[in-house]
Amino acid sequence: MKKYLFFMLTLINLAIFAQSPNVILITLDTTRADHIGCYTGREGFTPNIDEIAKKGIYFEEARCHVPLTLPSHANILTGKLPSSLNLRVNGLELNPKHTLIQEIFKKKGYKTVAVVSSIILEKTRGLSRGFELYNDRMTKIPKGGGPPEERRAEEVTKAALQEMERVNSPYFLWVHYYDPHFDYNPPSPYDIKFKDNLYDGEIAYMDENIGKLLKSLSAKGKLKNTIIVIAGDHGEGLMEHGERQHGVFIYEYALHIPLIISYEGVLPSSKKLNGMCTLIDIAPTILELAGIKPEGMDGRSLLPLIREGKWEEKSIYIETYHGYFNYGWAPLRGIMDREYKFIDAPKPELYKYRESEDKNLYTENGEIVKKFRKELEKFPAADEGEQKELENFLKDPSNTENLKALMSLGYLSGSGMRPGQPGLIDPKDGITMEEELRKAQEIRDSGDFEKAKQMLLQIIKKNPTNVPALSILGGIYLYENRLEEARVCFTEQLKLKPQMDGAHLNLGTVYKKMGRLDLAEKEYRAALTVNPRMSEAVANLSQILINQNRFKEAKEILEKAISNQMENADIYFEAGVLYAMESNFERARYCFAKTVSLNPQNHQALANLGKISFEQGRYDEAIAYYERASRINSSNADYFATIGSLYLNGKNDLDKAVYYFRKALAADPYGKSANDLRQMIQGLEEERKKK
Repeated sequence: MKKYLFFMLTLINLAIFAQSPNVILITLDTTRADHIGCYTGREGFTPNIDEIAKKGIYFEEARCHVPLTLPSHANILTGKLPSSLNLRVNGLELNPKHTLIQEIFKKKGYKTVAVVSSIILEKTRGLSRGFELYNDRMTKIPKGGGPPEERRAEEVTKAALQEMERVNSPYFLWVHYYDPHFDYNPPSPYDIKFKDNLYDGEIAYMDENIGKLLKSLSAKGKLKNTIIVIAGDHGEGLMEHGERQHGVFIYEYALHIPLIISYEGVLPSSKKLNGMCTLIDIAPTILELAGIKPEGMDGRSLLPLIREGKWEEKSIYIETYHGYFNYGWAPLRGIMDREYKFIDAPKPELYKYRESEDKNLYTENGEIVKKFRKELEKFPAADEGEQKELENFLKDPSNTENLKALMSLGYLSGSGMRPGQPGLIDPKDGITMEEELRKAQEIRDSGDFEKAKQMLLQIIKKNPTNVPALSILGGIYLYENRLEEARVCFTEQLKLKPQMDGAHLNLGTVYKKMGRLDLAEKEYRAALTVNPRMSEAVANLSQILINQNRFKEAKEILEKAISNQMENADIYFEAGVLYAMESNFERARYCFAKTVSLNPQNHQALANLGKISFEQGRYDEAIAYYERASRINSSNADYFATIGSLYLNGKNDLDKAVYYFRKALAADPYGKSANDLRQMIQGLEEERKKK
């Protein structure tokens, strides 16, 4: 009877497989395993994640390989190690030669949808390949200003549900939540409920929105026959070992992540497994559950462990190059098994990590160390120097033109640092500087630029290769219009990291303000060589070209950006200017209207819409646009004077004309047009008296 029952269950499972199951992959950024309810026994804290764990399996011993967002998500979606991908840090791009799991599903007829919540995972980073819909529009502006870099969980859930309205089975949906990332600022009521632990407040808020996502999909019948995977990408320091955030060290708080897999009716429920596994095991597991044979992956399917308890535990490769690429510190690479963790550093470390990661057991000739060092040799280190890393990336046949362009602009010619060179700071000795850097940023954001500059100069004195310190200091100098000091900072930054699109952009802006437009153009082109979708560089470069009457070049750049769906107000504004100069008023009108839809505070776009309306004889419309512009920028005398002229010449309304001419005079009583305005007002009032 038992054999017959097992046979029937197998047939049921095969029938489900035959229906091509849906897949939902939910990734939790910066989420430690020991801050999730089912991992801690803390009931009611993360009820929605815990509910999925009850319906499926949660893995007690899951680890990431590298505590950074982009590399970890690349590991999840490819099933490959960071050493195989050679994608070590945020800000680079996954090489197109690596197959992503969504590409496999798309070929099998799946609808593929992704909604991400951090600029770190934007389309340009290479993880969007294979997704028919890739929603990466951010809304939350960073403290220091600039374009939006992330969005809250409720917006992510809303976007995911909107995208799924158009999707039928089978589908592959990836939803990424970023909320637990620093800084911790959960919305009400979580800010009050977790006032003493805002990190947990962010996790609880994220959990609520995961619940809303899954309940809404279930209500619409879209959770039937669905594999659900919930995985953290890495953890968070919370000041353990002096690290507030993550990326510098590879201790347990950074590597130990939640991993939960549920497939109701196929996989067991309420099962806890303690076999050691990693993020690269997710892709082959999902594929095998969907009846697709995994190929060419470093990871292994977890189904033998889930179904039969069979699992050959292997040691885990771990690394971080974050400190090296950002601060010029020594990189960390290591090996861990169930008992020991070895970290290769200027001051090497060996721990019985389950007992303590404070008591270093390292001895140079110890047998365990020798064994781990030999294992470490199996995993290629990052190429020597970040410039070499970029060169190798660009030497891919699909990027040869980019390589030529960067070299022609004078980059990639230096030798750069080397990860293994002697004298690099051990991250254990440098970690206090990261906290100093964070404090300097907070002081800058508070408006105390002088104190922030002094702190940053001290950091750079101790650590001249500290790229973020150079960047922040350069940004302060640029804000203060101290252009030469800003130029030095950004130039030094680019000597260390020539592929930093933001540094090229900033240096271009410095040169633009200096009036050195040839050098500004070079830097904007360099930024676009590294990141072809950098909208700020497109807008600034096209503005220079338009002002130099190089309309054809500007038009090519702008139209390419628009055709590539670069939704940026400045790009549409420059395109509007160009079309208006060509007297293509309808196209110009569209671009300026699009500018206003993306940035309602752009008064210049409103004024240009007013000018086009005037050219087309639409006086009421022109007045309305200029009035909107004047409400945004009430100090612009020209807006009021233009409205006055429209009432005078277009509407023959002397009273309104005088009213707006007086407003123009009040806005700029000593300007170059002030005397003309006074005479105009006096003449109109005399004319009114005659009437």
